[in-house]
Amino acid sequence: MDIALVPLNIETALAACRGDPDLARALVEQYRASLPEERTALARAVAAAPPDWADVGRRAHRLQSGGAYLGIERVAAAAGALETGVLAGAAPDELTAAGRALDRAIDEFLADPEAEWAGRPRGGAGGC
Repeated sequence: MDIALVPLNIETALAACRGDPDLARALVEQYRASLPEERTALARAVAAAPPDWADVGRRAHRLQSGGAYLGIERVAAAAGALETGVLAGAAPDELTAAGRALDRAIDEFLADPEAEWAGRPRGGAGGC
């Protein structure tokens, strides 16, 4: 059985923050705000001569781990695939395809920041 990945799994974000919706929102928005800069840094590392694959791998790892922790599933999966490709020494065309998949996942996540939270209560207690 395949499990469909979503841009943001609210339940995962809430679990990471012990049920505190305000904290979950704040952390998700902090992650979201970091994505344009991360994307630029990834593009710069790939465009370097020669490409800085070690930096690409480190950045992809951070995007994957942070995304997975907060339930940002599609970005996490795409970043994980890019990191795996870097670590495996994949061909440049494979890494380029993985980078494009990560860009699409980022675009999707950035497209509608409030859609994921629609109908969710605000306020809560606890901590991450």
